[in-house]
Amino acid sequence: MKRGTRVTALAAATVLGGAGTAAAAAPVHAEYTVTGSTHIAKPDADLELGPGQFAVDLGPGTYSGTITLPPVEVTRSVPGVGRVGGTVTFGPGHAEGSVSGGFSGSATWPVRLSDVRVNGVPFDVGPECGTAEPVTTGWTSGEFAAGRGGRLESTYAIGAFENCGAATPLINGFVPGDGNTLTLDLTPA
Repeated sequence: MKRGTRVTALAAATVLGGAGTAAAAAPVHAEYTVTGSTHIAKPDADLELGPGQFAVDLGPGTYSGTITLPPVEVTRSVPGVGRVGGTVTFGPGHAEGSVSGGFSGSATWPVRLSDVRVNGVPFDVGPECGTAEPVTTGWTSGEFAAGRGGRLESTYAIGAFENCGAATPLINGFVPGDGNTLTLDLTPA
């Protein structure tokens, strides 16, 4: 039996078996490839995410791990300003939750902006431009299974940005708000 198959089988047995012997209660490490998309409602922007990685420890009925995604380039027209572009970095995100009776949980993600350009001209937002508080995405999945993966979906809010220099008011007028969506597809790595 290949190592990945053994880990998957052990993870499934641990998750499905719940509490048992001390050996069965030990967390099992698994890794998933993450792809997906997010829709940022206020600027009406769709961003393709990934491929990234979800490194997770599965315990009896619970999980805890880290989701890493590569930065994403985005360019949008802003009325009265012109073409505004930059790099958006989500995370890394810390995820935890339950796999008992389904899959549910949340992740917290710092969101950073960098390499901002206005009409093609670099605009310095500094190295610490990002959300004042991490974004929290809560999710559920009726189809996720240890060893197989599945789709996670969430609706979330983006809070105010800070440390973006003179661009802070523009960013806060254009990005933060409710009604953003996130879809992540996890497949065994």
